[in-house]
Amino acid sequence: MPHTLPDYDHTQTLLEDVFAPLTDPYCPVYVIDYKVAAHFINNYAEAAWDVADGSEEELRKIIKAMWAYRLNRGPDMISPVPFVGLVTDDFKGVLPAEFSEASVSGKGYWRHIEAHKLDMPEYKGGRGEKTEFFELIQDEGYKYINSPGCKFHYFEKEFFEADDIAGHICRLKRKARKNSKLAKRQVLLGTLDGDWQGLVSDSDGIIWANTGPWLPRLRSEREVCDYYLRKEGMHITEAKGCYDFKVEYGDLGDNLYPGTPLRFFDLYEEDSSWKFDPEDTKRLLEVLNCTTPSNRADHMESARKFILRKGLFLPEIPATWHSDKTSFFTRAEKSRKENSHPELTGRNRTTCMEKLSDIEVFEKCKDLALKDSETHKQIKEDTEVLRKCREVEDKKCVKELRAILRVLRDLRSSIKEQLSQLVTAS
Repeated sequence: MPHTLPDYDHTQTLLEDVFAPLTDPYCPVYVIDYKVAAHFINNYAEAAWDVADGSEEELRKIIKAMWAYRLNRGPDMISPVPFVGLVTDDFKGVLPAEFSEASVSGKGYWRHIEAHKLDMPEYKGGRGEKTEFFELIQDEGYKYINSPGCKFHYFEKEFFEADDIAGHICRLKRKARKNSKLAKRQVLLGTLDGDWQGLVSDSDGIIWANTGPWLPRLRSEREVCDYYLRKEGMHITEAKGCYDFKVEYGDLGDNLYPGTPLRFFDLYEEDSSWKFDPEDTKRLLEVLNCTTPSNRADHMESARKFILRKGLFLPEIPATWHSDKTSFFTRAEKSRKENSHPELTGRNRTTCMEKLSDIEVFEKCKDLALKDSETHKQIKEDTEVLRKCREVEDKKCVKELRAILRVLRDLRSSIKEQLSQLVTAS
């Protein structure tokens, strides 16, 4: 398989430390979430105000240089590598008159319209307005992408978000003919938007490249599934399973509440009504089959020198310190243990989790703990029945249940003794 990942233990090793991008015969396609990239630049460019000393022209030069560096650097959790860069962007359309109330601004995405049809709260409602500085940053990004010599590809579609475009790109990748250019190359998803994690596919060479600092920054399906286990206590075996989770728990960041229909979250499958037309698909396939790298080392280097001469930080996340990795693995193991066995509860859960390093002892502890929980539940149920028997003065019932309850309480005492012995023995 051309997309086989290295043999590594994700509980001990970060994928970014062992990942080798495929460049032969075709370099990866790097899908860039434009708005996320703009926010990233925004965080670094704020310091440029003082350096520019009131000159908007100088400020714009610095921001443009940051865009040139950021885009051409590519995924900054791995060494620089040639890639085809595909910038995906959100495009709010003017809402039709009958849906004008679906968004306070009068503009929105197809999810605004569909949410309004169902009398749902405004999609992404409650978010603050973008600042003038952020608009300036976006403006300079667009200028760079459209400048002579820039080889990055750009795609937007009215009423669609970058998420939807990324979803379609991944569908085209999954459907690519065996041994085609697209089938043989990797797709790296450059964003910090967790919704894109559901698009990750090991068999198709689709990997999530986190533009934020949170480890692990490079995620295959095993890291995505592990993330939902550690953070949400959710057991999934495929990355796309995260969308079912959102249906149950919602996504308050997008103002979507629990029980929201799957179509509002799902990027894996195309929406039943809002689709990409043949021309859209043709344009995207042209980029996905392109063999000419987009990133230019000369642009990156000149931007690097310019930014450093100004005394500013480069817009990238530096390599992770060893101590930070160690801390992450320690915390991840703890979270993994806590969420791996939801059937364990209460004090017995804590007791058994301490034995997890010895699998045989843990299994014994777990069996005893579950038996204890079942017995406790049965005692509660029988105690309630006993109460009702007493109310109607059914002496036979009372006598039988009291005998049963003595047996159950003795059983719990025995279980607790066995658990205590496990603790002492260890």
